[in-house]
Amino acid sequence: MLNVGDLAVTRNSCVVCAPLGATLAFAGVRKGMTILHGSQGCATYIRRYTISHFREPLDAASSSFTEESAVFGGRVNLRKAFENVVREYEPELVGVATTCLAETIGEDAASARLALHDLITDSSPLVATVSTPSYRGDQRDGFRRALRAIVEASCPGEEAQPTGPTGPAGEGPIAVFPSMLSPADLRCLKDTFAAFGLDAILVSDYSDTMDGGPWREERLLPEGGTPVSELRRLVSARCAIELGSRTGSVSTEGAASGAAYLSESFGAERLSLGLPIGVQATDAFMAELSRLSGTPIPQRIKSERERLLDSYIDGHKLLFGNRVLLYGDLDIREALSGFCAEVGMVPIVAKGEGRDFASIEKAATRADDEGHPVDLLIGNSKGYKTAKKLGAGLVRVGFPIHDRFGGPRVRLLSYGGTQELFDRVVNAVIERKQEDSDVGYTYY
Repeated sequence: MLNVGDLAVTRNSCVVCAPLGATLAFAGVRKGMTILHGSQGCATYIRRYTISHFREPLDAASSSFTEESAVFGGRVNLRKAFENVVREYEPELVGVATTCLAETIGEDAASARLALHDLITDSSPLVATVSTPSYRGDQRDGFRRALRAIVEASCPGEEAQPTGPTGPAGEGPIAVFPSMLSPADLRCLKDTFAAFGLDAILVSDYSDTMDGGPWREERLLPEGGTPVSELRRLVSARCAIELGSRTGSVSTEGAASGAAYLSESFGAERLSLGLPIGVQATDAFMAELSRLSGTPIPQRIKSERERLLDSYIDGHKLLFGNRVLLYGDLDIREALSGFCAEVGMVPIVAKGEGRDFASIEKAATRADDEGHPVDLLIGNSKGYKTAKKLGAGLVRVGFPIHDRFGGPRVRLLSYGGTQELFDRVVNAVIERKQEDSDVGYTYY
């Protein structure tokens, strides 16, 4: 990775681009539609890459830069794209995400909004604009920035009003800012908040739009997503919960944090929590929900925890001492590091952000030189070649999973999701033992 000022040029990246993350965030709003401000190639890449993971259709429009647009600007193209999208799709939200080309010639989110200013009327859909050049972040950064843009558009600062108390008796919804999770994990979050009786609003929720049922009639946009009417209620949110790492290439402060915006503009309590993967992280998450709701943790959830602890006891002897190479999305990678440590595995991560496989493999080589070769990789499908090169197993999590089926239904969160992850990890270790043994690994 070559550092050029505050930018980073990455080869063989183990993450994907920022506007892809923004596109997924906008897809989690009911009848949400994305315009990618840049070339058609960006939109094609994002649609193709996203569909290969979710196995669901995803439409994303483009301002379709040409050579002329790249020199003289693409504002005319953007206006035309906006008019076409509003007319053809009748969306409730239009998210405009800038790409590298638009940003390079100076057309950032503010410029895009200015270009559309006279086209936005009271009858227009909600318009959210976000700067997402990939040379300033990956899919995680684009996703987070888009969540903030959605909330800023739904709850303008001039609407600021006092909120109720933030204790258990306080009124007002809970704003939930997830990281770039699977639809299965988004459903898990909604079920968990409901179990505590909390009025939670996910910003955003693509659990149905990107993992729904078969279409029995033609439609331009899928059903599901968080309605704009629900997003507007966030002006009275009593708490804003942000899930994921608080470190990385884009800070969760300022422009990257929707929770910070609700806290600064409307007085909501802000909570930044790691992803609830593993017993300790999930315990902390459940304790906060119990505090916010003023109710004890439901017995159903306690029972899941007990089953998970029992499986830890059963499988610990198989995992202890195994060295695990972690890569990909920082939010997931950081949570997995804690999970590995609590089950007796040794997590290995690249120095810095570990955005490319050169740095990942360097970390693995360093461990091998110390006499401790890597036993297992946990990350997305992009690590397949590295796992094969190292002769190690691979457990696929995160985005993208495009060489296996069921990526949208890979669950990691809470005690139940950790249970599924633990079982997969133990079985991957057993499978490698079988493959490496002349006599096999069996039981009579």
